[in-house]
Amino acid sequence: MRQMTWIALFWILFTWTLPASAAEAPNAQGAVAVVHELTNNVLKVLRANKGKAITPAVKTQIADIVLPHMDFTTMSQYVMAQNWRQMSPAQQKQFVVLFKDLLVRTYSNALNHYNGQTVRITGSQQVSQNPPVAQVNMVIRQTQGGPDIPVIYALLYTDHLWRIYNIYIDGVSMVLNYRQSFGQVASSRGIPALLQQMKAKDAAEAKSGKSSS
Repeated sequence: MRQMTWIALFWILFTWTLPASAAEAPNAQGAVAVVHELTNNVLKVLRANKGKAITPAVKTQIADIVLPHMDFTTMSQYVMAQNWRQMSPAQQKQFVVLFKDLLVRTYSNALNHYNGQTVRITGSQQVSQNPPVAQVNMVIRQTQGGPDIPVIYALLYTDHLWRIYNIYIDGVSMVLNYRQSFGQVASSRGIPALLQQMKAKDAAEAKSGKSSS
């Protein structure tokens, strides 16, 4: 659970992308440039909050920046792996929506864990040309003197945008984490049961959020 909290926090801070110029060929340096620019903008929002409790308005502000630049469909395909091909188009669509809601809840809860961490980009590489995939490497510097935490972002270039589809925190893949947990349910109880479990969890979290607001 702690690992997923860190993953969500780092996603919030460091994974947003902007459109590249249509005249530019996609490359890793382009991915680095947009990650760096958006990192600074997001940190400004969090620092302006000055460590206070994160309000719904701040969550909305950040969500409006983040969500258009995440490739939830590709992420869902990797998470479900071989189970994705066994799902009907309607089930696939429902999973993408529910998985997106899950990640939104996770990073919304993780916002309050930000306490001044900074980031340093350490390198990048073009992993693939067709399709264009880039990897951006960085380290997270903690404020309490703890060890730097290595982070790797995998971004896919589609429709003139670099979009993130996986994150590795200290060597742990976010996609693999979810694949293992979802795969166990899908294998033992079936895909409809997995979707129903996700839907029930989403409804319970939404009710809990309303009760605490």
